[in-house]
Amino acid sequence: MIKQVQCLITALKAESVPLVQHYKLKRDNTFDFPFFINHGMNIALVGVGVGTKNIRSRVNGFFGSQEYDNVQFINIGIAGGNKRRTKIGQLFLINEVMDASSINKYYPDILTDYTLPEGSINSVKNPIVDDQNEYDFLVDMEAYELFKICSKLVPLHNIAILKLVSDYMDNHVNTLDHETISSLINKQITKISTFIERFKLIGEMKKPLLSKVDMDWIAKNKDKYYLTTAQVGLLVNLVKGYRINNTRESLPVIQAGQPSLKLDQKNTFRDICEKLKT
Repeated sequence: MIKQVQCLITALKAESVPLVQHYKLKRDNTFDFPFFINHGMNIALVGVGVGTKNIRSRVNGFFGSQEYDNVQFINIGIAGGNKRRTKIGQLFLINEVMDASSINKYYPDILTDYTLPEGSINSVKNPIVDDQNEYDFLVDMEAYELFKICSKLVPLHNIAILKLVSDYMDNHVNTLDHETISSLINKQITKISTFIERFKLIGEMKKPLLSKVDMDWIAKNKDKYYLTTAQVGLLVNLVKGYRINNTRESLPVIQAGQPSLKLDQKNTFRDICEKLKT
């Protein structure tokens, strides 16, 4: 049996407290940073503090001390949101991770839980007030560095980022206190815990997720609909997600004709994606 641990990562104590309470985590004082664990549930929590300076040492400190066959990292915390596209308290599963000072991007390999809305996040070095709507979705200070460090330790499908909108990148961010932040986490604790439980199934799988039949389905549709390399990559992830949630059902039959125009190809691919998400 695979010995697995899920490591929750938070920046603020106010983010940690609801999770520590919900999972009945106990402080392990052998670490010189905030570390909590429930050995019975195989769930741990590492507090990395605000910003990036402690992330590498604390994540590596935890990872190097554990004797598990499989480790999953789940970053949970607050983020500023674009007022036009988000609502205070809304919970997002991150599908694109950027850094304001870099052109590089990371794309989490999301294989489960399409019940949560997805969104991108941009990490910055300092708290910001974005009056000009420079950032079009979410902003935080840790996600990019966390993903960069964790992706060197575990497969991409073992990393997830959940973010709650706490402010609209305005002066309201200066009034956020411990109680307000913890309340945001507590209000979404059911959705968070459901995701964590479903995410756990990914790590417990011993055999390849996709069968030869699944791979043949991907190859057939790739050729028939002239899918690009990027589209095939996305299609593989969607098929994995479909297979997790529909272990015994056949993949959907795609009855669209071969596209003759670029727009037709894009529309067909969009329809395929929608079928896999339903």
